[in-house]
Amino acid sequence: MGGRRRTPGPHRRGAVVNHRDSAEFHRIARSFPWTTDGRGVGDDAAWVGERGLFCCDALAEDVHFRWDWSSPRDVGYKCVVANVADIVCTGGRPLHAVWSVGMGRDWSDSVFQELCEGALEACQATGVHLVGGDTVRCRDKGFVSLALWGELHDARPWLRSGARAGDQLVVLGSLGLSASGLAALHNGLDREEAFCRLVEVHRRPRPVGMDLPAAFRQAVHAGIDLSDGLSSECEHLARSSGVRLILDLAHLTPDPMQIALGQRLGFDPMEWILHGGEDHSLLLCVDPQAPLPQGVSRIGRIETGSGVWVSENGRIESLPSRAWDHV
Repeated sequence: MGGRRRTPGPHRRGAVVNHRDSAEFHRIARSFPWTTDGRGVGDDAAWVGERGLFCCDALAEDVHFRWDWSSPRDVGYKCVVANVADIVCTGGRPLHAVWSVGMGRDWSDSVFQELCEGALEACQATGVHLVGGDTVRCRDKGFVSLALWGELHDARPWLRSGARAGDQLVVLGSLGLSASGLAALHNGLDREEAFCRLVEVHRRPRPVGMDLPAAFRQAVHAGIDLSDGLSSECEHLARSSGVRLILDLAHLTPDPMQIALGQRLGFDPMEWILHGGEDHSLLLCVDPQAPLPQGVSRIGRIETGSGVWVSENGRIESLPSRAWDHV
């Protein structure tokens, strides 16, 4: 249970927001007991029974999406993928979903139909069965909310509290491409061919981690979904596990499209990589001896200590967490 994604309105950058120090996490912690054992509030998905995983996520109109930037198909697709990432990053396979659609005041039946088509497309791509839900009419803006049930691949989930000193920190999927695409949309550059793929990743983040080898899965000690940004998700892992995370900047290279967009906007693309969210990639802490399968990249290491740090040319500096906060 926690925050997801940043508003498609003006960028709200600059505030340092750390885990339960944020207004959002204070709100949650005041209302629910915060746990580190996977059976309550505190991870991307809750561990239920012996092998069950359960999560939910919502997208609100003009907070998480805008109709002039995304189609109903995109929104339906994205809502499914956001939930799938929560199950996969906890070490499970997604299975069954139910959803609630709050029809906005101006939403037509065709909007609902296209939402369904996008959601079903994502379900087909990820092996999810959408088995029911509810639809209501809102007086103003609408929303889409989905709850997803999954099942563990192995005996135990990948909890945020499971990182160990000596682990390698790895990522599966893109870093900052969605935030770059959002910047292109903000600046009216979404129709330029050079930036189309960035915009597409923002509209339809790609599901990853569905077919990781069993030997690699068993070497994973902790996991988290990169929904709010690399810096903030590293902070969650560091604090939950009581360890220090070191990011190696030499392994965090911007995509050529991010570099080109950054030059166009006068913006450092490393900001998107370190603090941009909504890629829904997987950040994992893995046994140091485990070989990495194709598509999984080492970006840092776990040490004794606390906090999140960046290493560059032999120098290590603290990295502030800049995350989206639903205040």
